[in-house]
Amino acid sequence: MFHLAPPHYLLESLMSDLFSWINTSDVHPLIKSCVFYYEFEFIHPFQDGNGRLGRLWQTAILKEWKKIFAWIPVESLIKDNQTEYYKALKSSDKTADSTLFIEFMLSLLLRTIEEIIENEKKVTVKQKKILE
Repeated sequence: MFHLAPPHYLLESLMSDLFSWINTSDVHPLIKSCVFYYEFEFIHPFQDGNGRLGRLWQTAILKEWKKIFAWIPVESLIKDNQTEYYKALKSSDKTADSTLFIEFMLSLLLRTIEEIIENEKKVTVKQKKILE
């Protein structure tokens, strides 16, 4: 997928605006983390590694809200759903609307949380004692 980033002379103001928004927004942390990630990817401040840094920021934002998100492997979720990930990014870029990307990311997070809950139910009393 080819992405044409905004011109370099806008980088400082775009990143400043993004961090200002993240620090002042009342948007729910789940949505906020996805918007930040999408916008960071769109701004594309670095030649390489923007996706990894965006996912790191998303995890950091979510972890501040609920500690459990420190353990949700966003990087692996994207790798395992790479085709859909690029499709959601491309669609959002094409329409200049991040909704599809946000919905995609939220669906990945929800599925993962549901799997964690289901797996937790399968842990036996003996296994719980070992984990403690």
